[in-house]
Amino acid sequence: MPRHMFRPFLIALIIAIVVYVFKDVENVKVSPDERFLLLTAHPDDECMFFGPTVLALSFQTEALFSLTVSNGNNDGIGLSREPELRSSLAILGIPSERSFLLNHPLLQDNFTETWDARVIAEAISPYIVSQKISTILTFDRHGVSSHPNHYSLYFGAQYLLASAPVGKRRLRAYALVTDPVLLKYSGWTTSLSKLLVPRISSNESIHSSGLPTLQFWSGLPSYVIAVRAMYQHRSQLIWFRWLYVLSSRYMWHNKWIEIEPGIGAR
Repeated sequence: MPRHMFRPFLIALIIAIVVYVFKDVENVKVSPDERFLLLTAHPDDECMFFGPTVLALSFQTEALFSLTVSNGNNDGIGLSREPELRSSLAILGIPSERSFLLNHPLLQDNFTETWDARVIAEAISPYIVSQKISTILTFDRHGVSSHPNHYSLYFGAQYLLASAPVGKRRLRAYALVTDPVLLKYSGWTTSLSKLLVPRISSNESIHSSGLPTLQFWSGLPSYVIAVRAMYQHRSQLIWFRWLYVLSSRYMWHNKWIEIEPGIGAR
């Protein structure tokens, strides 16, 4: 390449990479027959951890529901957090008629308390049946942040899968994979890995055989939507939340693995 052409070529290449990395991509396709339930522990979980998945699904289907187990009343401001949750979910594409708040007396926000898996399963089962849910999306056994309320939901989902059927349709559940610390706070740089990860086939369904691992990505437009959703949680907007929004991989990327049935708690 002639020397005088190298700089324009390099600039064009950098621009192309930046556009590719930060644009919203076509995520995994979902079957129109599937009905999803996002199962979270507290208000703000939906945008802090699950934004890429919620946005990818809400763009494709109206059969996406949210069930938040507690109103986040650990600091005594649970009633203030309830409308914040509804506003956040609406921005993410889940309107109030598809969002539910459990607020069970035995499943209250507490950083030192592990919730009982059986109680969780019994509490969420009516929502699974009434909304004909086929797929639950929740935390894994580490809960991303090691919050006991978070990882309790994993064991609650396991318990539910292993217990009596909750409808005629086969119920499946997926866990959001907890990344190692260095990856967890890689922020927007995680989008660079899109250059190395093979694109998902447009024919791939959220339901594959075996125990599939699925990924959802956010580009800059979806990231901005998730930040707007986080901004609705005004009672939580202290400095380290903003640091999280700027540095968290979960604002850009979600990786899922199917949950196998099991009885027992951590």
